[in-house]
Amino acid sequence: MNTVKIDLCGLPDELRSGLEELCMHEGFRSGTGGIRLSARRAGAFSAEFDGQTLRVEYCEPVQFFRALSYLKRADHRRFALHRQPVFEHNGVMLDCSRNAVPRVEAVKMVLRKMALMGLNTLMLYTEDTYEVPEQPYFGYLRGRYSVEALRGLDSYAAALGIELVPCIQTLAHLERALHWPQVDAALRDTEDILMVGEEKTYAFIEQLLRAVSGTFRTRRVHIGMDEAWSLGLGNYRFKNGFVPSHQLMEQHLARVCAIAQKYSLQPMIWSDMYLRAASPTGGYYDVPGQLPADVLSAARRDVPLVYWDYYHNEQPVYEHLLHVHAQFGAPVVFAGGLWTWVGPAPAVDKMRASSLPGLHACETNGIRSVFATAWGDNGGEANLLTALYGMQLYAEYDYTGDTRPDVVDERFRACTGEDPAAFAYMGDFNTPPGVAAKSEDPVNAAKFLLYEDPLVPLFAADTAGMSFSGFYADLARKYENFSSDSPEFEALYRFYEQLALLLELKCRWREQAPRAKAGTASVLAQLAGACARQTLCCKRAWETLWDCTNNPFGFEVIDLRLSGLAGRFDTAARRMERFAAGDASALETLFSPKLRYLTDSAGHFSGCYSWTECISACRI
Repeated sequence: MNTVKIDLCGLPDELRSGLEELCMHEGFRSGTGGIRLSARRAGAFSAEFDGQTLRVEYCEPVQFFRALSYLKRADHRRFALHRQPVFEHNGVMLDCSRNAVPRVEAVKMVLRKMALMGLNTLMLYTEDTYEVPEQPYFGYLRGRYSVEALRGLDSYAAALGIELVPCIQTLAHLERALHWPQVDAALRDTEDILMVGEEKTYAFIEQLLRAVSGTFRTRRVHIGMDEAWSLGLGNYRFKNGFVPSHQLMEQHLARVCAIAQKYSLQPMIWSDMYLRAASPTGGYYDVPGQLPADVLSAARRDVPLVYWDYYHNEQPVYEHLLHVHAQFGAPVVFAGGLWTWVGPAPAVDKMRASSLPGLHACETNGIRSVFATAWGDNGGEANLLTALYGMQLYAEYDYTGDTRPDVVDERFRACTGEDPAAFAYMGDFNTPPGVAAKSEDPVNAAKFLLYEDPLVPLFAADTAGMSFSGFYADLARKYENFSSDSPEFEALYRFYEQLALLLELKCRWREQAPRAKAGTASVLAQLAGACARQTLCCKRAWETLWDCTNNPFGFEVIDLRLSGLAGRFDTAARRMERFAAGDASALETLFSPKLRYLTDSAGHFSGCYSWTECISACRI
């Protein structure tokens, strides 16, 4: 990492703590004789560097830290920045609930990179992974954050000019919190949805809101309420009969807002349950241009609606849905997607294809608050560091409007100290040659090829005639050449190197094993053994990366998945030896005819996002 010497004399006190952290961790060094810094609060953002002095006027401290990042360019050339940010709030939501709970030090590292990017909002999505004193099973054995840890993060973020916003759930997505037999059954409508109208529910929600109120300095809080698919259709229906979902939302939100007001909190919610009530299919995006009056009246004008959309690649779709949201009369916040949730590697191309038209639509329609989501569905397989590249895209759109790949890459190198190519290549894991998506959902070959069972290859018909082993061998060589002075990034590159090596061997197996003959079976048994060993190598690299960035809880799921895969390759080796010895039945599952699973008649692929769907036709 390049080191930049700076002179801190005369800077405002509000910048000093954050600047000290950047000097300690991000390649800056304070001392006399360094680049002189001049900074003051002003009504607009500007920065000028004449080769000796950086002069910054900032509306908020994070803008000063962004200006500082331009000094990280190797040529130290002069620059002038005068364009104002498009958005008032811009940042990222980190998923801390899908098994991977980022370590405090890892979140601090992300905060430092965010400060250099100029992003001013970090949302921590915690379904049950934060401490609630009255609820001992809340986040039990899940790596939850203590109150002290979150207060420390909040102070650290504030020093860097970043608002740390708690994101909790107060209706659905609470399956992990509610499944314990010791939790009062009266709280449950369904396995993951709270019982609307039950007084114990609101006592429980007050405990949640009281916990975050006393932990974070911001008064903004995201209270969720999304994807309550079966709202009112479980225990509630047995008790009260059928009530339309938008009416239950109206009733429930009123109660929760009253509790929030008690603690001077300003809630926001996801918008999808309202739009689903107006959809003819119960979907989120296929809504009429004019929403029904009863749906519109169910929402509150004082509660911002967060419109999440990670899928569409066309700006007119976002324009239409922003116009639909405007009918509620409430402030609208936009949430795009960084596509970190499709498996061990993010869908980088999809992130760019969907984010830019969404941001364009927001700018055109005067939306002032946006953020990018970094979900970890199905086990938190993609590391939080993989979100950084997309975060840079959001920052550059906001401050410069120039999102050309070479521009984003240059800024990424300055803000993170890492090679942007290492992050761009992550998307290649999911798109080997010949694998084209049949819809706006991206293909995630890295996941389904990784977990596909060696003896029950569910995707054999989909990939018939395709050869991927050479492609992944090339990716392994690329990652072999990436390295970092940072333990976290070094662990990231070694993981992707080992993943590519595993996929190379596994694809050789899936290309050769279905054509096994008695004379080649022993060689294939050796290949199966090599796959088993490389699976364990990949697992160890994954564990190292996990331990660098996440609390240890949750890795047991990854461990079991890869240990199971290694065990299946052990079984495959034995069965190949049996086949070589004349037992024709040993490979019955491998040789049985296969049908298409992921492809349509034109050979275009859909994604396969769940581990359970990748490994067997039987129920897991």
